[in-house]
Amino acid sequence: MPNNIIQKEYVRQGLLKMHKLWLTLLPVAAVSLVYMYFLVLNDRPDIEVPEAEACQRLLSNLTQPQKAELGRCCNASAWLAVTQDNTPLGSEIVYDAYPSKRLKVSSGLLEILPEKSPFQESPYKTCAVVGNGGILRNSSCGSKIDGHEFVIRFNLPSVDFPEDVGKKSSIVTVNPSILHKRFHGLNGRRLPFVKAAASYGKTWFLIPAFSYPSNSEASYRALYALQDSASQSHIFFFHPQYLSSLSKYWHDHGFHTPRLSSGFMLVNAALELCQHITLYGFWPFSLHPDGHSLPHHYYDNVLPNSRIHIMPKEFTYYVDMHFHGVLQLHLGRC
Repeated sequence: MPNNIIQKEYVRQGLLKMHKLWLTLLPVAAVSLVYMYFLVLNDRPDIEVPEAEACQRLLSNLTQPQKAELGRCCNASAWLAVTQDNTPLGSEIVYDAYPSKRLKVSSGLLEILPEKSPFQESPYKTCAVVGNGGILRNSSCGSKIDGHEFVIRFNLPSVDFPEDVGKKSSIVTVNPSILHKRFHGLNGRRLPFVKAAASYGKTWFLIPAFSYPSNSEASYRALYALQDSASQSHIFFFHPQYLSSLSKYWHDHGFHTPRLSSGFMLVNAALELCQHITLYGFWPFSLHPDGHSLPHHYYDNVLPNSRIHIMPKEFTYYVDMHFHGVLQLHLGRC
């Protein structure tokens, strides 16, 4: 009987009411503070959060020279994806989330890798990085998103809201957990995955096949499925060296998190690959800036694993990037 603890003497009614009040006010306060932060453009308030202070120091001069520093550290154009050029026969792949595990590159693995990085033709003039936040629901941002030269999306998102999120996709990330949960690791029929991939049109899919050893085989099967179906889309694997370098870069600059989200990873890649960047759907709060409640995603209300990703911390970095002209963070309707 789950309500007994409320009805009996285990919790005093006065404390219970106070607890409920705080649970209601804290999200409102968080949203209000961030919204005020956006309104006060010329007098940035102090935020007593170590990560935000570190981000402020890093981004206060994040112009072309600082972007060059990110390029020297990580070099997304050459290292974002595993290729024959950066991972030759006989070399070792070190799993970024499991560094004690290594994989020697065999001829069989080499032949399924692209010869060169597909991102060497950058920079792209305008890029939309489209998060899956509930703030996109009823935003009418679809046509604006599709107007960008290059569009990045995450984790095979729903395509059922074109008016709000658009249809165009240049990169779509695929978390291997999705391959396991939605497509049973592609151990049986592969057609459902092929059909899901086809809904994004001609696209590059990015999979972190070499973050955890348990994810590699399902990632290979996803690649084979598209190749066998003569799909015009292609699957590339995140290079674990790029992910490790990026994680170390931000750790050295004061951002400590168990693992960067795929959104944060690709925003950083876009800083190198794109001239002008606009973020849509990056809002990790349950209330809209105007006060109404939001689902976590624009297509469902499944919450993230807070033990792995710390979305509000990442959001403070996006806000600072916005204020310093590094990118544009779009909130609300278009």
